[in-house]
Amino acid sequence: MFCHNGWHDDELIPMGEHMADARPILYLIDGHAVAYRQFYALNGAGFTTSSGEPTNAVFGFTRGLLDILQNERPKYLAVSFDRGLSGREDLYADYKGTRDKMPDDLQIQMIRIEQIVRAFNIPILAVEGYEADDVIGTVAKQAEAEGVHIHIITGDRDILQLLTPNVRVQLPKRGESDQVFDIAAFEEKYNIRPDQLVDMKALMGDSSDNIPGVKGIGEKGAAKLLTDYETLDGIYSHIEDIKGATRTKLENDHEMAYISQNLAQIQRNVPIEITLAACEAHDFDVNVVAELFREMEFRSLLSRLLSEFGGDEPITVQEAESDDDGEVYNYEVETVIVRDEAGLKALVEVLNKAKAITWDVETTSIDQMAGDLVGISLSVDGKIGYYVPVGHKPEGDGTMFSGDPVEQLPMQMVIDALRPPLTNPKIPKYAHNAAYDLVVLQRYGIDVSPIKFDTMIAEWLRDPISKYLGLKAFAQQYLEYSMTEIKELIGTGKKQITMAEVTVEDAAPYAAADAAITHRAVSYLRPYLKNDDLMELLDTLEMPLVPVIASMERAGVALDVPFLRDLSETLDGQIKALEGEIFGLSGGYGDFNINSPKQLNDVLFGKLGLSTGGLRKTSHGYSTDVVTLEALKDEHEIIAHILDYRELTKLKSTYVDALPELINPQTGRVHTSYNQTGTSTGRLSSSNPNLQNIPIRTEIGREVRRAFTAPEGRVLLAVDYSQIELRVMAHISGDPTLLQAFADGLDIHAATAAAVNNVSLDEVTYEMRSFAKRVNFGLMYGMGAFRLSRDSELTLAEAEAFVKTYFERFPQVKVYMDNTEEKAKAGMLTTLVGRKRNFAALQNVNGSRRAQQAELRAAINMPIQGTAADIMKRAMIDLYDALNAHKSDSCMILQVHDELVLEVPEDDAQDITKLVVDVMENAYQLDAPLKANAQIGKNWRDMETVQ
Repeated sequence: MFCHNGWHDDELIPMGEHMADARPILYLIDGHAVAYRQFYALNGAGFTTSSGEPTNAVFGFTRGLLDILQNERPKYLAVSFDRGLSGREDLYADYKGTRDKMPDDLQIQMIRIEQIVRAFNIPILAVEGYEADDVIGTVAKQAEAEGVHIHIITGDRDILQLLTPNVRVQLPKRGESDQVFDIAAFEEKYNIRPDQLVDMKALMGDSSDNIPGVKGIGEKGAAKLLTDYETLDGIYSHIEDIKGATRTKLENDHEMAYISQNLAQIQRNVPIEITLAACEAHDFDVNVVAELFREMEFRSLLSRLLSEFGGDEPITVQEAESDDDGEVYNYEVETVIVRDEAGLKALVEVLNKAKAITWDVETTSIDQMAGDLVGISLSVDGKIGYYVPVGHKPEGDGTMFSGDPVEQLPMQMVIDALRPPLTNPKIPKYAHNAAYDLVVLQRYGIDVSPIKFDTMIAEWLRDPISKYLGLKAFAQQYLEYSMTEIKELIGTGKKQITMAEVTVEDAAPYAAADAAITHRAVSYLRPYLKNDDLMELLDTLEMPLVPVIASMERAGVALDVPFLRDLSETLDGQIKALEGEIFGLSGGYGDFNINSPKQLNDVLFGKLGLSTGGLRKTSHGYSTDVVTLEALKDEHEIIAHILDYRELTKLKSTYVDALPELINPQTGRVHTSYNQTGTSTGRLSSSNPNLQNIPIRTEIGREVRRAFTAPEGRVLLAVDYSQIELRVMAHISGDPTLLQAFADGLDIHAATAAAVNNVSLDEVTYEMRSFAKRVNFGLMYGMGAFRLSRDSELTLAEAEAFVKTYFERFPQVKVYMDNTEEKAKAGMLTTLVGRKRNFAALQNVNGSRRAQQAELRAAINMPIQGTAADIMKRAMIDLYDALNAHKSDSCMILQVHDELVLEVPEDDAQDITKLVVDVMENAYQLDAPLKANAQIGKNWRDMETVQ
């Protein structure tokens, strides 16, 4: 409950004892703050309706509302909700930037909570663009002037600055009843006056709202300064009297202190006028509330409502009738096990007559290049699933085989029988995660084609951030079909077995359902893709890419293992040396586990006393992630050593030591897995191992690339797009200055520097170009003036001036960014080839600032990076076809964002280079023409540019 147990607490002065008892009370509820509290307080308590709708926050909020109505019988009552950030985001771009995105389950419930409030006929106080606490501050000021006591219920301690003799604030207290503050209780707890709270936060910051404050000043230091000098202005007017490090910190962060003051100050002039009559706790229609309670399945609250406030007999809610026009998906799958030649022949006849074939494989591993084939499942109608076992082991108890033979056909007989229908060009093939199943069957001699529909890719195209890419999750959510989880067959942990050890009788229904349900999923998804104009993208880009990815995964890459062993020894010595440096700089702490966040906290913030102002709190103390350490780099030399230590240990463990262990014993090469659905922009991702994330900006990172080699008689060819995302931005924005620079073949970063600094190209310095490069790429990722100031030596004002000048020189870029933001808020964004994404957080007026900032950055970048990814995919498809037509022994082996790496015969390298460059530059026609650069070498590090 969010109500206080006994509003006139004995520990506090009852309102009537220092306020005239005759004055009525206005209860003001901060709706968002209370909803958040109830959401987490009741999380995991099973609050969902029978249809699966989450209700924990709604239940807790409603229960508290009933408490007030029953126990307090308030004269006046209103609820306020956030509708923006009151302009604080313009003052400080990262305001509330550390807050997690509002959970989806809570976002859904906010709508319900407002329904509840309206059903109780309680006025909602909300103003577009403003936070709830600013609305409450304004309303409290007006109500107090009209002779009303105010009781504020919230979870936000910033509200405590509003305390007066007539205003009280109720806050939650962990594990106890709510705590009600008046002025005396506040001063006893915080040793300052309520009116000094804003200046306190201006000094010490507030990590919960990402208010930076003055770096290095904590709560005790801030309290002492305010005791000595009363206000922030008083502190700075006496700066000459303040000695030592405290003065230095105050001087360094003078501007940020006043920015923080403005962020912390509750606004009391929001454009809203209180009408007390409108806030009277009106009568409400009990039956309307009761019906809503029934819909939310609040049985205990319904009983309490009817008992306290009366109402009619419960109304029976009829079950919704089924839609006869819709297809039913949740009927059982009929399983047919194919164990003899007659059954196999009958299956082949079914497949040959099919309009489409859906297939799936069962293997002994999730590694498509290492797993043994155990069985093949197929479906042609979504009703019957056929299972053909080929690799089950003798049946026993799963640990000690009894040796009883498994009734299954010989592997080669099955492969030879299924190859014709599975490669028939007239019969489309469907799968879920088709690339995996394709690689497995290719290894056994079936190159399944044509692959026309992948349900995982289709669901991802429909919703690039879908939570239902897994077949079983998808089936449960959309087809109302509960599938068996794999762990129910093979177990988990040390007792886990492989699919080969599961009996055919147990494996068959599981495998048959995989094929049949995938077939049903195609029927479900296809209309959605057609309605959203996504079928062409699926047909012409994503599905033709599947065999390309399969060929790259099968090809793998060769490694120089002796070189990696030598590098591992070198790194080991460097790591040990860094450990010694770090231990020596630890302030006498001695040896400690550098990888332990808790021990690192003890050293950095305990022994060394580094500042914690503005740092994110974690379960072990303060965050010690890379971003945090980079921000602390200038405070102590130990930080640079820790960052170097982390880089070296990660390289050693992730690549240098791990890669040799991942070499496939049959091929002698390392094989990565490419995921088409791994990003929301359309980019491919790589895993097991991730070969797209090897750092190349450091010498040691480039050393790892040295280990990727070409066999005797062959070389590596690396071709990458030059500034493809900037070219896409120039094309989409249509900015004439950018387009002309590309047309003239200029160095785009130097041209940008010249334009912004109003100098000639010859006058552009290295520093000017580097800075322009940072801005060029940063703007595509939604970087604003504050981020530019943070990442450079510019003041905030200088950064704002630079960005302003940039947009004056490239006005169409600004138009593009503004238009993109508006389109994202209104609906979908698309790439040039039709990839779509919805940005829900931007469309949710109640969403958190942090979530909206992240969504805005993603929205600005999505059409650019997504188009670049689409172009790369088109180039890969076209190159795959061109190499096959060329009958070359060359093959693509790696794809790293804007770069393709091929392994080619040394004597054919020049011709293949010309072919690859030509294909990549003609993959898509942009107004800023594509340009590809080629390099050739025996390894991935030592490469020479091909002119």
